[in-house]
Amino acid sequence: MGVTDDASPSGQSAIPGLLDDRLRHARILVEIGELYDAEAEVESILVEHPEDLTALDLLAKVKHMRGELSEAIACWTQVHEKAPREQAALIRLSSILQFARESERGPGNLVALGPLQFWRKPAALLELERAFRLFLEQRPDEARRRCEETARKYRSTDLDVYKLAVLANAWIAELSGDLDAARSILESLGKDRGFETDSDRILALARLYERIGSKELLEKAVNVYQHFERSYEKVSVLGHLASLSRLLGRTEDAADYDRRFLELFRRRMHRPTFGDVVRAAARSYLPLDKLGALGLPDRGDFAPGDALERAIALALAGDGPGAAELLRKSEDALSLGYRGDLAARAGPFDEAVPLYLASLRKAPGDLRVIGALLEHLGKGPSRAIAEYFRRPENARAARERLDAALHAAPLRPSLWRQVAALHAVFDETAEVERCARRAAALEEAAEGARHPVGRVLAAAVYHFAGKPRGLVHEVWAARRPAERGRAGFLEEILGNLTPEMTQTVRNTFLSVREYARAKWPERTRDILDYGYTYKVTKEDEPSGGISAGLPSALAFLSVFLDRPVPQTIASTGALVADAHDVLVVRPIGEPEYKVRGAYNRNLAKILLPAGNRRDLEGSALVPAEICREIVSFVADLDEAVVHAFGTDVWIR
Repeated sequence: MGVTDDASPSGQSAIPGLLDDRLRHARILVEIGELYDAEAEVESILVEHPEDLTALDLLAKVKHMRGELSEAIACWTQVHEKAPREQAALIRLSSILQFARESERGPGNLVALGPLQFWRKPAALLELERAFRLFLEQRPDEARRRCEETARKYRSTDLDVYKLAVLANAWIAELSGDLDAARSILESLGKDRGFETDSDRILALARLYERIGSKELLEKAVNVYQHFERSYEKVSVLGHLASLSRLLGRTEDAADYDRRFLELFRRRMHRPTFGDVVRAAARSYLPLDKLGALGLPDRGDFAPGDALERAIALALAGDGPGAAELLRKSEDALSLGYRGDLAARAGPFDEAVPLYLASLRKAPGDLRVIGALLEHLGKGPSRAIAEYFRRPENARAARERLDAALHAAPLRPSLWRQVAALHAVFDETAEVERCARRAAALEEAAEGARHPVGRVLAAAVYHFAGKPRGLVHEVWAARRPAERGRAGFLEEILGNLTPEMTQTVRNTFLSVREYARAKWPERTRDILDYGYTYKVTKEDEPSGGISAGLPSALAFLSVFLDRPVPQTIASTGALVADAHDVLVVRPIGEPEYKVRGAYNRNLAKILLPAGNRRDLEGSALVPAEICREIVSFVADLDEAVVHAFGTDVWIR
């Protein structure tokens, strides 16, 4: 769904030129962690261009990274509804299967759309839902007969329902392992007038050809995917072509498709290229130190344009002297700002001050340059900086920019430090102390949020009417002293959890409690003196399944050991207790979407069960390079503990 899934727009904005520059700039702001500024930029774009799907999807990414899941899902829903789609029939069938799975007492006639809002299901949908219920009850032959009956019933009256019933029949055959029957059904549908070139049928058939795997059928699958490659850019199409080329021994073709697959995947996830960063930095000042820390992919075929772009490219490549030489030929605000960055990198900051001040005189409202100078002034005296800001017009411009920034991001400690430094220029002692206290308190709170005890990121999947979307949410664990006889137990489970997940959490707590006592007896002597609570966030949506076992285990361990879990790591996995000190991590479903969710949130790592390794090998949804970059596979809780707490957890 959205710009990161198969049913996505091309990734290009509706209006080229300036809008593309603004979106590129917003992506860079996201990448360097300036989410408030990025959000403001994207929202201003959407005010002017509310139908731009790329901007809307980028806003969803920002919301996702900030943990505002309800807002992120609302944005993704809009993209899902507005984006052009392929394989719409498969999405509809997935939605019907979900209805069948969630209906405990048989298929109901109504679907809840919201509080006191219901939609009556069409009769055809009810018939197919009954077929899927038969399949879920492990009666696939009866399920297929029901699909055949529905197809015959609607063949002459409703071709859309007829096609959906035939595709459902083929899909159930495929899910039941009868690939040849599924193939025969789809090939027979192609003989019906009007369905020869139907994209739902052809793509489903290509998937089957790939799974069956004979050379002849692999060649047919290549032809199908190449046809769709020419008609639109689609992440999974390139992934399939890369995999098929490897299976057919076409190593050069496979390498080319892998490269394009990776490039398109990163672009759909709003991850900037080297060229994106250079172009954005050549239009708006972005500190070189922040850009240099991004770990950008290779330059590829990017060729810098003017002297400023060439200088920025050299600076990012590590050639500071070469960049400085090019920048000396210009006295515009950007060149002076980057010369200041290079001077600060090469020597004392005092040597950069004249260059930053010169840049600020050319562009008085640049908040990043203002901030760099005031941060330096806050650390020690600087006559040149103080004299600049004592001038009424300069002080006024700085105050206006800082006030606007504080209204937009009042919890950013750096802004309060800079305001304190500006007040110090005018000897406003009371305001200096107030702002400094505020900055220190916010910095302490931010540090605690970066390294919390009991809070863990869990990788999950959200379904938009049958279309899966990976996202990352939080699970919390906490403890409090309890009365003797009532301590040592999980007292409360909060959030909107299914009965299955509630039972999983209780089992996990007991297993991890005994595991911790066995592994760290000296650190868990008081483990039975407390009562414990557990919460899953996003409580307006039901959470279910067993894949939260691993993140829940890490959250409980974090509390038992009083050690924080890095907020750059997500995890997923089913937990099985083989013994009191042996907890095994078992595979889970839809791992590719969970990896995509972690990558979309710009996380450094996601822990997956070792049993899911094969699911990601040659995946058409996630490039191998992305898996190598962020995925770590774990077979048991011992391995997960090392990733979450470090190797010294066993000895300190």
